[in-house]
Amino acid sequence: MREAQGRKAWSGILRWAWLVVILLVLVVLVFSTWRSRRGSGRQDGAWQRIQEEGVLRVGMDASYPPFEWIDERGEFVGYDVDLARELARRWGVEPQFVNVHFDGLYDALEAEKVDLLISALPHDRAMTQDVVYSEPYFNAGQVLVVARGDTSMRSVEDLDGRCVGVELGARSHQWVRQLARDQGLSVEIVTGRHPENVFAFLEEGSADAVICDRVTAYGYMKGRALRIVDPPLTNAPFVMAGRADSRLLMKKVDEALGAWREVGFLADLEERWLR
Repeated sequence: MREAQGRKAWSGILRWAWLVVILLVLVVLVFSTWRSRRGSGRQDGAWQRIQEEGVLRVGMDASYPPFEWIDERGEFVGYDVDLARELARRWGVEPQFVNVHFDGLYDALEAEKVDLLISALPHDRAMTQDVVYSEPYFNAGQVLVVARGDTSMRSVEDLDGRCVGVELGARSHQWVRQLARDQGLSVEIVTGRHPENVFAFLEEGSADAVICDRVTAYGYMKGRALRIVDPPLTNAPFVMAGRADSRLLMKKVDEALGAWREVGFLADLEERWLR
């Protein structure tokens, strides 16, 4: 009899355990469905507003030339500004630029003060649950810069036995030290406190190459007989960002980026603003 009572009690416990498991599964399913519907139900909201009001609101920190800044006439200019204007033209709407400090860009997006962030924005893996990113439109990674007439330098492996200039403490400094260690290269590193000091090493002949980010490289190459050894050494993409429920809007952005790559528009922007 005791055994029967024990089996009955154990059966009751199992029944309750299964009920709890089923309840937890239902809760997870309901939450997942709610979250999915919340995103999909509002995913056209930004795109719909843009179409209805005829205005694309773009958030950017206009203090980072050549990507975005405000000129002496008080107008927004730069690489990202041209991107935004071309997006608006493509969609038949007017661009409206909202100047926001870089640290407040995501807050402005979340508060729906802007529709898109276009501001030399790095892809942030930690934000992928909160925003939707576009495809990359510019790679700001580390590059190898040499004298234009130096045809012997084709890759970082050619730095073996050479001298390379980097900015003291910059990402390039850390990267080349790690490269030399991991690949067993004999590389002499000379450092400067500012990019202009580093590029002076190259022009003076005290360095065979310079490693820096691509934006810095273009800034100091203008008017100088220097060239970038392709491809970039690291990947640091600039992307556009929208709210997590703006997937249709971002799909339209990616379609535009794809079309612009085909016709060379992005290459033209790079030539105009960076080279």
